[in-house]
Amino acid sequence: MPRKKPRRNITRVEIENRDGNLYGGWEVRLQRRKKKYSQFFSDLNYGGKRASLQAAKVYRDELEEENPKASVAQNARSLSTRNKSGVVGVRLHEQKDRRGDYEYHYWYWVAQWTDGHGRRKTKSFSIHQYGDDEAFRLAVQSRKEGVAKAKR
Repeated sequence: MPRKKPRRNITRVEIENRDGNLYGGWEVRLQRRKKKYSQFFSDLNYGGKRASLQAAKVYRDELEEENPKASVAQNARSLSTRNKSGVVGVRLHEQKDRRGDYEYHYWYWVAQWTDGHGRRKTKSFSIHQYGDDEAFRLAVQSRKEGVAKAKR
């Protein structure tokens, strides 16, 4: 397993004031399950760059321990705010085809999943061929079957 980066989720922030003096610190930013955490550790408050960095690392480590990352399986089951179909891994796709002065639009319901070897699989169902409801049903069914075969 690869080692974690020592400064992950920690950024150096430096600001120059009107007198030309440089002030800075470290900012910890972390997001877990749609909630954002942010804390600034000033060099002045902690007695220098190293001390403020150390305090930022301690805070970050505590946050990560209290709020573990969601697993890949948990993320795959959660619905994104961008999802318009209401089903994870199923989306509506429009394909445009220009031929001379004319532009044709083709609509598909697309099912997408990852197979047992980590490769992305995609299957499309034409709304023109199957109708909207049937194409959607086939895409949902196809994704369920693909995920079941993958055993992930």
